[in-house]
Amino acid sequence: MDTMKKWKKEEIREMIEKSDYALIKGLLRIYENQTMDEKRTESTSHDNGIGFNGSDAQFLSKMAKFFLDRGYLTGKQIEVVRKKMLKYSGQLTKIANANEVKKLQTAE
Repeated sequence: MDTMKKWKKEEIREMIEKSDYALIKGLLRIYENQTMDEKRTESTSHDNGIGFNGSDAQFLSKMAKFFLDRGYLTGKQIEVVRKKMLKYSGQLTKIANANEVKKLQTAE
């Protein structure tokens, strides 16, 4: 029987702090959860508990788009994104655990 990994917020936080790959993956996952109009306007217009908050939406949306367009972030961009993304470790934990459930369901 497959067992499901239960991610903890501290584990996600540590990955964001230590791994550029995990940081960028997290940035893109949160960006994916922005609504279409939020992506278009680089803002937060829905109080739905997912996506970037109002103070980060413009900058982090720009960074996600930059990465999607160019395939990299500069060292300075990574430094600033890392500081901002740490506050999204709770959201990323929920996303990671939801993905574990999906993996288990498709394995059955």
